[in-house]
Amino acid sequence: MSKLIRNRRLKEYFIISRGQRNGMLILLVAIVITIILYFILPFIIRPDFIWDAKFDSITLQFRQLSPEPTAKPLLNPFPFDPNFASKEIFIKLGLSERAAENIIKYRDAGGKFRTADDFGKIFSISDEEFNTLRPYIQIFKEKDVLEKSEKTIPAKILNPFPFDPNLIDSTEMERLGLKDGQIRNIINYRSKGGKFKVKSDFGKLYSISEDDFSVLEKYILLPSVDTSTSIQISEEKTPIIVDLNAADTIELKQLKGIGTVFARRIVSYREKLGGYFDKSQLLEVFGMDTARLAQISPYIEVDLQKIKQLHLNKAGYKELLAHPYLENYIVKAIFEYKDKVGKFNSVDELQNISLIYPQLFQKIEHYFTVEDSYTRR
Repeated sequence: MSKLIRNRRLKEYFIISRGQRNGMLILLVAIVITIILYFILPFIIRPDFIWDAKFDSITLQFRQLSPEPTAKPLLNPFPFDPNFASKEIFIKLGLSERAAENIIKYRDAGGKFRTADDFGKIFSISDEEFNTLRPYIQIFKEKDVLEKSEKTIPAKILNPFPFDPNLIDSTEMERLGLKDGQIRNIINYRSKGGKFKVKSDFGKLYSISEDDFSVLEKYILLPSVDTSTSIQISEEKTPIIVDLNAADTIELKQLKGIGTVFARRIVSYREKLGGYFDKSQLLEVFGMDTARLAQISPYIEVDLQKIKQLHLNKAGYKELLAHPYLENYIVKAIFEYKDKVGKFNSVDELQNISLIYPQLFQKIEHYFTVEDSYTRR
């Protein structure tokens, strides 16, 4: 009996009334209709949307003005000297304007890059940028830069007027038409006690070209010849002719104004060079000035046959690096070129190396040979 009652109660849970069946049927139909409308309505009803070309133009302008946050400027490395390069050069290298301005400010404050590694200490230059640019950094000597600039930088038009090179100030020199490097050279020469006694002394400054001197010579308020100097030489020391490439210190000391210290310096520098090819090279000897050189110039000569040359195809890396005119990057370039072509067939091939500019070649060509019969240093 109890089982019968239990079954009857279970049935009551599963019995659906007519009203419930009708509600479920209506709900099912509504769901089906909704699904159908969702897929077919977009094809039946389309919004009346008109594309505005002006909106398209504004969008394009906005995209162009929006910076790319992750984009970095690509470096375009080429040889440069951070001590003399302009802001425009740094930007052409691919550095940011901020980095270029920081370098210029550092130099204006008296800073100087003595080695390539010093350049990497500028805080606005990343390690990645420095590692990319480092092989292209060239630290030139100031004299070489001035010589090179005479050829590469367009000359100013001179505006000559009468002047005394011992008294003229920087403003007047600029009005005269002299370049910044020439003005610095004159001021440095005078600050070290140098004095222009005759017109030719001014022309013997290494930064004054022959063309500039020929234009300015007649406006220089100095005598053409220093007669007092020649009288002193004739009275105090007997004039002799000394060969710079053969004379010892005793012979050199016979020249007016050359004592023991200067004689030793001249001989020591001659040994480093391998010999002198021009009298003007004495200006590279520490302490020598144009006035002293002009005084002894008539009594010295150079025998080019006595120059000791290095064999381009046989000299070692350290031998070339020991020469005063050759920096490390120049020697490296020479060996890279030799590895590329096999060997040098003539000294003139040095001009094929981009880092060897014409004025540098004119100096070093005297110290090299490709002939087998050469004097080894």
